[in-house]
Amino acid sequence: IVRIQVHRGTAVAAVRAVGVGVGSAWECDSGLIDDDDDDDDDDDDDDDDDDDDEGDSDRKRRRGMIRFVLASMCAYAMYGVVFGRSAAHHKLSARRADAPWEEWDSRTVARDGREMMQAMRLKCDLGEIPRKTGFRGVSRRFRPRRVKTAKTRSMFGFGRAVSGDVVAKTALLTGVNADSDDSLVMLNQFLTHYIDHGKIPAGNIYVVIHSKDGDAPKEIQKALKKRGVTHDVYAGKTLRHSELSRYWQFQLANVMDEEDWVILADIDEHLFVPRGSGADKYSIPGFLADADNLGFELVNGVWIDRISNDGTLSKVDSKESFHTTFPRQCRVGERCDVRRSPPNTNNEGKPLPREGMVIAHKLKFAISDVRCLHDFADDDVVPAAALNIHQDNIFPVPVSVQHYQWHAGTVPQLRAVATSYEKCGLSAAHDAAQSLVDTLEKQQLVVNEKSCPEMACSASVTNSPEARRIAIVTTVWEHVDGVSRTMKRFAEFIRGRDDTSVLVMSPDLAERDYVRANSYDSVHQLVAPVPAIEAPGRPEYKMAAPLQARQRAVLEAYNPHVVHVAAPDMLGHSAVRWAAEVGACSVCSYHTAFDTYLQYYRVSLLTSPLRHLLSGFYQLCDVVAVPTYAAAEHLHSIGVPGEKMGFFPRGVNRTLYSPEMRDEQYRRDIFGVKDKELVILWVARIVREKGLASFVKTIQALDALADSGKDPEIPPFRVVIAGDGPDLEWVRSDLQRLDNVVILGHTGGANLAKTYAAGDIFFFPSKTEVIPNNLIEAMASGLPVVTDDVGVNRAIVQDEVSGIIVKNTEPIPGDVTNYVNALVRLMKDRKLAERMSRAAVESTVGLTWERTFGSLLHAYDRCRPGLPYARHIPYDKLDKPELYPTNSDATEEVRDVIVDADAPDNSLLYRISKGITGGYVKSLEIARQDDKTTANAAAA
Repeated sequence: IVRIQVHRGTAVAAVRAVGVGVGSAWECDSGLIDDDDDDDDDDDDDDDDDDDDEGDSDRKRRRGMIRFVLASMCAYAMYGVVFGRSAAHHKLSARRADAPWEEWDSRTVARDGREMMQAMRLKCDLGEIPRKTGFRGVSRRFRPRRVKTAKTRSMFGFGRAVSGDVVAKTALLTGVNADSDDSLVMLNQFLTHYIDHGKIPAGNIYVVIHSKDGDAPKEIQKALKKRGVTHDVYAGKTLRHSELSRYWQFQLANVMDEEDWVILADIDEHLFVPRGSGADKYSIPGFLADADNLGFELVNGVWIDRISNDGTLSKVDSKESFHTTFPRQCRVGERCDVRRSPPNTNNEGKPLPREGMVIAHKLKFAISDVRCLHDFADDDVVPAAALNIHQDNIFPVPVSVQHYQWHAGTVPQLRAVATSYEKCGLSAAHDAAQSLVDTLEKQQLVVNEKSCPEMACSASVTNSPEARRIAIVTTVWEHVDGVSRTMKRFAEFIRGRDDTSVLVMSPDLAERDYVRANSYDSVHQLVAPVPAIEAPGRPEYKMAAPLQARQRAVLEAYNPHVVHVAAPDMLGHSAVRWAAEVGACSVCSYHTAFDTYLQYYRVSLLTSPLRHLLSGFYQLCDVVAVPTYAAAEHLHSIGVPGEKMGFFPRGVNRTLYSPEMRDEQYRRDIFGVKDKELVILWVARIVREKGLASFVKTIQALDALADSGKDPEIPPFRVVIAGDGPDLEWVRSDLQRLDNVVILGHTGGANLAKTYAAGDIFFFPSKTEVIPNNLIEAMASGLPVVTDDVGVNRAIVQDEVSGIIVKNTEPIPGDVTNYVNALVRLMKDRKLAERMSRAAVESTVGLTWERTFGSLLHAYDRCRPGLPYARHIPYDKLDKPELYPTNSDATEEVRDVIVDADAPDNSLLYRISKGITGGYVKSLEIARQDDKTTANAAAA
């Protein structure tokens, strides 16, 4: 009599329904009572009053059956609560569908000044709604099922195994405009992609057909019925997103739980997930299963606009694949993205914060809070400005959504979109849509650079196979030091390019990094976290673990051409190995000479083993990007082969760091400078490996000399220290008795530039620098430099021209007389200081960040995984031929260089890149002469 078909996650809801009566509306995956059986109808209890015994027996039998059903369901519900998913998920989802809408005024940015945490409905003038408007009823019961992954499938190849496991349900929701001429073709292509290619079961797809008169075309219904796809028809002139999202939320409430996945895709959107392996390598449920396994709850998408070869708004053809009809992959730009741009910008031009275009999400997030379809229904919903989700649970790499919107039916659709915006008071959005319609008609229905000025196609599309994809793996990002400043500048440089994207993988990310990466239109910079702990004694630094399953999954999904590693730590080692495994190029930039630090911590005995480790790490890299020839020489001395060396210098913003930034009022107010006082400046982190002890001891000796009166020509001076670090308190303690010392702490931005320009002498006695950015910034600001006699300082500072190179000094200072003498010389001879100041400024001309990052991109493009970076060196002349295949012979006759004659002859750009593969030269003849000189010196 009673057929029990209850999903364990909905049993509690069903039990509650039983409490109302056996004939109540049951909240279950399937009906509990056969439609053909009326044995439990209460009216039947009075039919046989004449036979009391028989009636009593029937009633007892029915009560026994009901008790049995209740007991079975209660037991099954308890099993579901203890061992399965809780039924509370369903009730929560259902309540969302019943909750009243809050209305949003398009003239305000956020309600009551707070950030919106839920979707709101716009006040739209949609006219009187006819009585017969509404949903007509589902064609078949929507019963999405869980998918069992193929035995051979393993998308990411690690992490908890999913092969053969039953995974979360994946429901696909879309809508079809029955009154559109191309709706049937679009629908068939949609179903073919998602069912046959994306492996979503047809029973997991729910289609709403919008028909103004309520009569859905038979061809559309036949196509859906043939595939076994659930559909419903909405009759009425206007279908609002607020009504559609609530409808879907209610339909899913009792058949899915909050840990299941929902995909909302327009009929012209084809989702492509990262390729897996085996029979289901393109499986969308399989990809979401892997994401689920790794703890992700939301996946963003990025539109790739598909356009015909000549840009014509072609008519779709049922016999031809969309890939063939619309072969060009483009990003049409903001002016033509009127449907993708959310209608949450008020008429004052103040947009609400908006996260990425969510393409798949767990049902725990309400549909209306996440995303509405762009090409279906009137958009009267302002999605939530922020979701209650931890950033770590957002899959960092947006998946590709091929968008086939530029067809013959585009203009009528845009007109309808413009009208709906107008009804909801979004005049700016209406004007944008209507303007696009007018432009397309003026251009004779052709999408090109005239109709869409920002359009970039083919190789310029970030997510196309040809675009350059860079994964930066670094332990430091937000912490301020030379490494983070350089890599963040590079990431910012990439944001301005359409041919390159970057994924930053770091344990040192801040909330603003996530917000920026997950913004609605961000595709050029993505971020992904890494587990880490604080370094003992140096909490500002992180100790990151090697790549874990999550990080490997993200990297495989991003599929980078280049993995850029910024430090030779555990994270860096694992990233280089991963690149070698998958055939990506590994570029390791050399920022820090760790082996030179140990002498400052009195553990010099560890120098040799550390150099062995560093050499081993850099030998694994395909390219070792060095900032100067001196850095290349140091690495070569510890065993890193020269054929791996590429050029990655540092630039300087000469508009910001300039003598023009000198401000006498700033000197008086911030430094406390009095008339005729000179300023000796330090700008760097306050750590001992920067030569801090030499600096402090020199300042103490200089002050003592001035106080002694032995040299009355020493002018009055003041010492300014800008920076922060773990040794700051030690510096304060040792210099506290000197009243002419000012400690500013951390200084950045325009104030840092003013601080440089306000100095008179830059004193930096460091022996450990790979590329001292502060020296370059000080020289650009017009300061003569006093620094130590080590290779990198000699490469940057021309002795007796732009500064003084101090010789015969020790890391742990004993005698600092040479430092004192150099400072006194510049303090007393102001003409010498002025001459050096002019030379210092002139030497930085040409050392721009554009050239810096241009050389890095040059290294990316020429990198060959597993082969020497230098292509001009014969195999038998390589430093480490055993690292390469025996057929790795020279393919070029001369060293690869970047010819750029626009910098002055004495520019640091040429000095520091001397002899390096990929370095800058003024001419090829000069490069050949340099190489000949180097070869002769080596032979001698």
